[in-house]
Amino acid sequence: MILTGTEIEREWANGRISIEPFIPEQLNPNSYNFRLGNKLKVYRKMPLDARELNEFDEIVIPEEGYVLEPGKLYLAHTIEVLGSDHYAPTFSARSSIARLGLFINLSASLGDIGYKGQWTLQLYTMNYVRVYAGINIGQMMWWRPQGEVLLYEGKYQGAVGPRTSDIHVDFHKQFARQRFPGLGASIDPDATGQKFAALAACSRDFSVPLAFSVPAGEFEKALSAGQQAALAEEFGDLRATVGAFFTDSVARIGKIAAEVRVPDDARQLLGARLKDLLGDPDTTELAVRSSGLGEDTPTASLAGIHESVLGVRGAEGLFDAIEAVWQSYYAPAAVAARVRAGDFDPQPRLAVIVQVLIRPDLAGVAFTYGSGDDDVVIEYVPGLADQLVAGVATPRRILSGDIAAVGGRVGTVAAEVAQLARKLKDRYGHDVDVEWAADGQGVHLVQVRPVTAHNQPGTPDRPCADAYRLYLDELPASVELGEVAGVYGSYLAKRGPAYRLAVEQGIPVGSGWVIQFNGRGLHDADTVRQLSQTLSSGCSSECVVDLGDTLRQIVIPKAELVQWLVDTTGAGPDTLGLNAVIVRDFVRGELGVISRRAGGGLVVEYTDQGLVALNRGTAGAKAIIVSDMSRGFDDEENLRGAADCPQLLPRLGALASFTTAMQDKYGPVTVEWVYRDATLYFVDYTLLGNDDLVANSGALQISPGTASGPLLRLADDELLARLSIGPAVSVDRSQDVTGHEGIARILNRVTSSTRKPVIHASRPYAVLSVLIGHVAGFVFDEGSMLGHLAILLREAGVPAIAVPGVPHGEGEAVITAGTITVTGGQHP
Repeated sequence: MILTGTEIEREWANGRISIEPFIPEQLNPNSYNFRLGNKLKVYRKMPLDARELNEFDEIVIPEEGYVLEPGKLYLAHTIEVLGSDHYAPTFSARSSIARLGLFINLSASLGDIGYKGQWTLQLYTMNYVRVYAGINIGQMMWWRPQGEVLLYEGKYQGAVGPRTSDIHVDFHKQFARQRFPGLGASIDPDATGQKFAALAACSRDFSVPLAFSVPAGEFEKALSAGQQAALAEEFGDLRATVGAFFTDSVARIGKIAAEVRVPDDARQLLGARLKDLLGDPDTTELAVRSSGLGEDTPTASLAGIHESVLGVRGAEGLFDAIEAVWQSYYAPAAVAARVRAGDFDPQPRLAVIVQVLIRPDLAGVAFTYGSGDDDVVIEYVPGLADQLVAGVATPRRILSGDIAAVGGRVGTVAAEVAQLARKLKDRYGHDVDVEWAADGQGVHLVQVRPVTAHNQPGTPDRPCADAYRLYLDELPASVELGEVAGVYGSYLAKRGPAYRLAVEQGIPVGSGWVIQFNGRGLHDADTVRQLSQTLSSGCSSECVVDLGDTLRQIVIPKAELVQWLVDTTGAGPDTLGLNAVIVRDFVRGELGVISRRAGGGLVVEYTDQGLVALNRGTAGAKAIIVSDMSRGFDDEENLRGAADCPQLLPRLGALASFTTAMQDKYGPVTVEWVYRDATLYFVDYTLLGNDDLVANSGALQISPGTASGPLLRLADDELLARLSIGPAVSVDRSQDVTGHEGIARILNRVTSSTRKPVIHASRPYAVLSVLIGHVAGFVFDEGSMLGHLAILLREAGVPAIAVPGVPHGEGEAVITAGTITVTGGQHP
């Protein structure tokens, strides 16, 4: 609604409109005439730059006037100081001025409520026009606004004389606002993370401290092409090895992340964003937290796995804090959490929240559950809640039904927190976990996320690190296996009966445990001491750890297990949430041994490089062949190769007896052992299906048959050995590793051959099973008849032999009758 001339005069008299000097005769029916001031400014050179302060010349209009030239911009000013805190001003040229072909504004005729000063005019003429200081050049109108009024506080406030463009003053601020959105902006959770998106949505209805987001794309841009390639390689390796080298991998990943820095262009804009938000960033403390794209979803919170930095001051402090949060994305606990969820994406998906830090007298968390009087649980500590959230402080707990009896400051705050939590639950339609802080201004919302796992009253708050025997104990119903449930089921179904059979027959076995723990247990000296005593009852100082289907068979010293679990799970000293892990003795023996019945005889293979190397084909094997077990084990003519391994000779009877018992129970099997300190430990077994083994006294014929094709040498021993050691490749359950860059390269080389090639490799690496179906046969420099690849080759009918001295060049190869012929010569 536009004000009439009489209303303009009335509101001027009431002090609600500023017009100085005011001349009643300048009033029009619905506007007020303003006059041209005596100064002009003209830009000195072209082109103009929106990012820089552009130079200008100042012209004073003489008494005889000044001639404006067509096609030239002149910045002028009003004599009057005009403005209002209550009405929105607009202005335009007087019609008589417009009839001369003179524009007094090009595109900016709307003023801001709250601006008071001389107004800058943009004079542009179609004709040569002489102007004079003091002429009525334009008219101001005022409009009644609708809605809450926010007063102008911009850079032109109180202007005197014509003002050149100060767009450069806002240049970095403008782009900083776009690049680092604040709470009131349009938010994309795929860029800022759900945590910041939730705060932004809630800021319209609740007290949320000022904040802006550093979107996840900034992290990705901070990584160089070399760093991204290195991370891709490490995460590809983690997937292909199912975490078997997890500790080494995360050390290398962390080293890459430690070199990430906030880029220079982002530093400049972040500095502008801080100044825009805070005025003086050195006097205001900040909290810098993560907002991961995978955090705070209805199915997973991933709470506490990323760094938070509190008490940050100034731009340099902010840059350091952002880098610390970024680097925590690649810390062991964060990597383990993603890998356990099956996420091997190397690209960073982590935004950062930069928020004004509230210095509260009370702070804490609250979560909703169920309904009724006790529908909210509130935990609080004096001061900041960072130690509570991190699990290093013991909170006080109040149930919402007990608030009335609390009273005082705590009771007042608790009632407001409970109301806040209920409103948020109603808003989202599910239970919520709220982080809050209370100061003299009231209760502020710091974070809100879905509740994915309740820590309700009645949850045990004792330190927990309970160990149950893996194969011999029945787990209580209270044990929550979580991500390790599938691994536990496979171990129990397969190995449980075999381990019990071994115990019945007096065969030594390694121990294994299911351990259910919480953070409080891992940090409690008595609980840790009791767990260590349990683990020491096993037969080894090392153990194999399984955290789930995607993070398995990690070998660490038992003495380091507790700290490793703390680092990998991020469990804090007061974390009550339960985790489960499977821990088994890792017997690092003098020999790895595999036994198998072959008709009426027995084949025993061994290597001093360990059972894993024998099973996975990363080491060659020596063999003891018993032609006829019914003739006993003292007849030298009945044995071949026994003289080379005197340690096993007196134990052949036990090997044969238990191998036979296992075959009677399961059918054809290979039985796996570790020999250490004159003792054979049963470890595992493999079912053989239709795998028929014929033990012969000639060349090592791993898989029978005839094959021919171009000879293709694979010299990728380090890669093949590494990928074979991990549990991704197995006889009974293999994971697709063809996405690994190295394996994809080998596959491409094999499939590029015009005919199926005969593969020549140093050893029968287990990962070579990915080539089955693409090759005619295999020849190895040394090999094994009982390792995983050998079993798979026989089942698939792919011929394979082990024979030294095969030329490393190319040529045509033929495998037949345990020999290989290569163009240019025959090699027995």
